[in-house]
Parts: sequence; C-alpha cells; structure tokens
Amino acid sequence: MSLAVLELVSIILLLCTAEVLPGQPQSRDPPTQSLDEFRQRYLLPLISSDTRNCTLNACESLGIVSQLLMLINSMPNGTQSPARDQRLPKPKMDVHGNGDANSDEINAMTHLANFDLVKRVRQIESRLRSVEQPIWHLSSGSQIEWNHCTSGVCRCNPDTKSFTCWNTNLKSVPVTQVIPMNMVSIDLSRNILSTLHKDTFRGLTLLKELDISNNVLDFLPFDLFQDLDSLLHLRIQNNQLEDIDPRTFWKLRNLNILDLSKNEIGLLPESIFFHAQRLTVINMCDNQIKNFPPNLLRDQLELEELDMSRNKIERLGSGSVRSLEKLKTLDFGWNQIAKIDDDFFAGLKSLRILMLHNNRISSISGTIFNNLVNLVTLDLTMNRISHIDGQAFVGLKHLNELLLGQNSMSSIPADLFLHVSALTRLTLFSNNLTTLEEDDFRGLGSLKILMLNNNILKYFDARAFEPLTQLEKLRIDSNKLMFLPSGALHGLDKLVAVKLDKNPWHCDCRALYLARWIREFVLKLWDGQQPMCRGPGDLGGHEVGLLRYDDLCDGQWASMLSLSPRLPVRKHRISTPMNYTDYFNLYLKHIYNKTTDEELKEAEITSVAIKKVHHD
Repeated sequence: MSLAVLELVSIILLLCTAEVLPGQPQSRDPPTQSLDEFRQRYLLPLISSDTRNCTLNACESLGIVSQLLMLINSMPNGTQSPARDQRLPKPKMDVHGNGDANSDEINAMTHLANFDLVKRVRQIESRLRSVEQPIWHLSSGSQIEWNHCTSGVCRCNPDTKSFTCWNTNLKSVPVTQVIPMNMVSIDLSRNILSTLHKDTFRGLTLLKELDISNNVLDFLPFDLFQDLDSLLHLRIQNNQLEDIDPRTFWKLRNLNILDLSKNEIGLLPESIFFHAQRLTVINMCDNQIKNFPPNLLRDQLELEELDMSRNKIERLGSGSVRSLEKLKTLDFGWNQIAKIDDDFFAGLKSLRILMLHNNRISSISGTIFNNLVNLVTLDLTMNRISHIDGQAFVGLKHLNELLLGQNSMSSIPADLFLHVSALTRLTLFSNNLTTLEEDDFRGLGSLKILMLNNNILKYFDARAFEPLTQLEKLRIDSNKLMFLPSGALHGLDKLVAVKLDKNPWHCDCRALYLARWIREFVLKLWDGQQPMCRGPGDLGGHEVGLLRYDDLCDGQWASMLSLSPRLPVRKHRISTPMNYTDYFNLYLKHIYNKTTDEELKEAEITSVAIKKVHHD
C-alpha cells in the first residue's frame, strides 16, 4: 500500500469518528448514520484485510475519496474530528450552562474545519492522481524515434531537439507521444494539467529547459525532477501550488532560473533551495508567503535576482541575505513589511536595484543602506515614512533614482541629499511637505527630474532650486502655492517641462514674476497646461500668463488686505493722478463709511482740476 493510500485511510478514519460540534442542533437524520454506512461499506473491508496482501490501488482509493467528498458536501451540519476540535476555541456558555445563542461563530468554525479536511483529502487525491497519471513513451534518441516524435499529437523539432504542446488544452500528457531521451527543451505551458506522474521526466538527463507554467497544477511529486541534472531553466509560474516538498529541487544542481510566481504558496521550507547552488534568478512573487526564513538562501552564492514581491511578508530579519554578494536586483515590493533590521542589506555590495515600495515602513535609520555602494535605484514609494535620518543615504555615491512618493514626510531633513551627487531622478510627490528651505536640495547638481506634486506646499525659498542646474523636468502642481518667489526658476537653463497648474494662484502684484516667466517660457509648460488664477475677484479663472502689470498691480493694496470686491478703479477703469496714499484712505472710507462711487468720481475730477491749476 502506498504512503498516500495509508494517509488517505487515516483521514477517512478521522472523518468516520467525527462528532457534531457542541451547540449545533441535531437533525432528524443524524450524520453519524451516514458515516456508519460509509464505514461499513468502504472502510471495514479494508481494515479487515491482510495489509501484506492489500490490493487497494490508487484508482480504488480515488473512488473512496469521491464518496467521502460527496458525503461531506451533503451533511447539513458538517463534521469535526477530535484532533482538530482540540485546536478550535470552545463554544461560549451562558450562565445556565447552555450553548451560546449566537450560532454564527460555531457555524463558521464548523465550515472552516470541514474546509480544512476537504482540502487535506484533495491534497491526498492529487498525490494519488500523480501515481495513476498516464505517461508518454520515453525512448532513446535515435533518428527513427525522433521521426516518431514528429508524428505525435504535439510539435517536435529534431533540429533543435525541442518539444512543445503549448496551448493545446491537455488534461494529461499524451500517452502516444514519443519523447527521445536526448530532448533539450519541453514546453507544456498554457494547458489544464492538474498533476504530473512522478516519472514524466525520468531519464531526460540532457534536458535544459522545462516550462509547465500556466496550468492548474496543485501538486508536484517531490521526485518529479530528480533526473534533470542538466536543467537550466524551470518555469512553474501561474499554477495553483500551495505547498512544495523541501526535496523538490534538490537534484537540480545546475539550475539557473526558477520561476514559481503566481501560485498560492504560503510556506517556504528553509531547505528548499539548499542543493540548487547555481541559481541566478528566483521569482517567488505573487504568492501567500508570510515568513522569509533566515537560511533560505544560504547556498545561493551565485544569485543575481530575487523577486519576493506581492506576498505577505511582515519582517526582514538579520542574516537572511547576508551571503548574496552577487545579488543585483532585490524586490520586496507589495508586502506588509513594517520592520527591517539595520544589517539586513549588509552583505549586498553588488546590489543595483532595491524595491521596497507598497509596504508599511514608517522610518529609515541612518545605517540601513550603508553598504549598498553600487545601488542605482531605490524605491520606497507608498509606505508610511514620516522620518528619515539625515545620514540615511550617505555612501550611495552611485544612486541614480530615488523614489519617496506617497509617504508621510512633512519636511526634508538637513543635508539628506548632500552625498547622492549622482542622483538624476527624485520623486517626493504625495507627501505632507509644506515648505522648501534654501538647502533642501543641496548636493543634487546632476538632478534632471524632480516631482513635488500633490503635497501641501504653501511657500518655498526663492533659492530652493538654485543647486539644480541640470534640472529638465519639474512638477510643483497640485499644491497650495499662491505665488512663486521672485527668481525661483532663475538659473534652470536646462528646464524643458514644468507643471504649475492646480495651485490657488493669487493674481496680484506677487504673481508678476510667475506671469512674466510663463509669457517668456510658455513652451516649457508641461502638456501646455496653463496655471489659472484662483482670485481675487473677477480675475478668478483667468490664465496667469495672459495678465500684465496693469491687471495684477492696479489696486494691489486691496488685494494684500484681502478686501473684496476689488477696487472700483478696476471696475470703472479710472486713471487718477491722486497720490496712492490719499486715494487709499478714500477707498477705506468708501468700504467702511458707504462712500458712493459718485463721490469717488468727484474726488478724481477735483484732483485733476487742482493738478491743472498748478501746472498752469
């Protein structure tokens, strides 16, 4: 009897001795009667037989499994094994010792228990299917056998020694297909294979590439690849694998590329890669992995690329990647990482790309990136970073791209960018920045792209961009800016695109610099988008670049005092020789003492007449 069959029997025994959870109502036809019937019909004959002469094969076991699954699905209240019941919380009791009136929790526990049992039975079913799966005809690599290979249901190429059954809706490998032993490449991707016989690739010692991706595989026999000593590329992505035996890849001593992405793997055995010492690329993205074992990559001294993105990892602990001196790309994006030990990246002296975006990181220490002397790209986008130590990027002399957008930074630490002189792209969009100081970008003499959009900037120093002599693209749109400091864009001779819109531009005299700059460099506006006036008064909605001195500065004092409406001088187009001080006093009288427009006109006429007398 196979190990899978024995395990199946143990599961059946557990299910057949199951009890209904406490607190559940009993049906008129208790589940135990059905279980007794199942026991009498399927289990007792097996138990009473001599195990040494057991004739139960995998197909008969599958029949038992089918009956068992039908039984579980038909039971109204579900079943619960004693062993499992010990791990579930006991139902709450009221003061009279009766079960909790709220049966939702009990029903949920029962459903979960049944789900786990069904899952376990299905896993065993997959094992049995892997034993009973049909297998193609493996033969030596003679010319005649290659001719037989080409006449099979799939495509076979003797020149390249390759075989493909790509996208042919296979449920199992074709039994009539001849596979020569000197095959170099096999492609079984984009089919509906749910499992493979453990001997499917037996004897293919020269095989270099194997693709079984994009199927519905939920189980791999641990010895499926044991003869593939020459295998270089193995692709298993986009299947339904939940568990992998630690021994699965142990014989793949020459494997370079392993792709297990887009499965449902929740647990990585620490020893799974121990003997695959020549791996250069491992892709485990888009799984359900929660823990990154400390010794997982102990033997992968040749590893250059590791993708662990889109999992559920919460912490990166010391020593996990210490020995990966050749690693160039590391991706932990789209996880739940909140804690990274300061020495986690300590041994990665060749690392060039580090992706930590879409996590829960809240602070960056001053030593965490210390040894990443060759780092070129660092992505920290979409975390919860509110604090960065001013020394965090010291030593990153080759850093070219730093992405800090969508965090919670309210200010830029002093000298943060002083030692990253090679930086050409910096993103700080969607933070909580309210102002920019004179030295915030000191050291960024090579910067070409700066993204500051979607912050809450209200003001910045006129010399803030002064160090950015090579800047080509600038975004300061979608902030709270009411004006640009005079000279803010001076010296940016390389600038080719600047985005200024979606700010509450206040169109008074302080907007003169912005209006003149736009008229002179209108072709540099990003996508031609013109910034618009938010106010004051009737200037709201006007394009800033179309306004001249007379439009912006006439009556500037009223604008500065936030008086509304604007001066009647704008409304009636009056040009008065009265000095501004006298007219301003009269205007205040107009606002607070209800002076009429006619009185203002008379004052202007009188002023003109007096000036004429003096002139004569």
